[in-house]
Amino acid sequence: MAQKVHIGIVLDRSGSMEDCRTDAIGAVNSYLRQVRDDAEMEARVSLIIFDSQGIDTIRDRVPARGCAELAAQEYQPRAGTPLLDAVGHGASQLDRHKEAGERCILAVMTDGLENASREHTKETIKTLLDRKQKEDGWLVVYLGAGHDAWAQAHAMGLHAGNVAAFDKLAVSQTLASFAARSARYARASDPLLDAAAGGFSDEERAAMQQKK
Repeated sequence: MAQKVHIGIVLDRSGSMEDCRTDAIGAVNSYLRQVRDDAEMEARVSLIIFDSQGIDTIRDRVPARGCAELAAQEYQPRAGTPLLDAVGHGASQLDRHKEAGERCILAVMTDGLENASREHTKETIKTLLDRKQKEDGWLVVYLGAGHDAWAQAHAMGLHAGNVAAFDKLAVSQTLASFAARSARYARASDPLLDAAAGGFSDEERAAMQQKK
């Protein structure tokens, strides 16, 4: 029987993402196709895009097999980076309609540091994510470009194995690595253990740094 999984993708839409906009759209859509075609995963997808002008849920728990791909007009980089508020929003999306036996994946992809949140602090997000990882066995992934991804993710309470730095010229490879990590978590006999002790392989990390 396919494992039920709710995947929440929190995608940075701040102005600095403009230089990889096309690649980001293509990479997200490739990831959606991989999840859709995985016979061992019954996935639902929530896609949240964010900047300081808005945090928008443009896909809300949509079955992967019927999830529309991200369109160019839906993703227009602009403004600043309310990262903590966006992460809190994504966590709430996953938590709101969780079904029995369903696993949760929360993935954050950003190229910048927090600079515009009003609701959450690092402390409130760390408390939230720490609880979701340790008590509920969520897989929380942080993909960061152009900054110290580990320092920022550590401040939010993430397990180091699920944190990776990526090159903005390797966005497609980055989402492919995330797809592989998602699949391992979905198949794990103990999701809590895999979320805490698993992580990206050396090969996957290397792929995230390879330029086209």
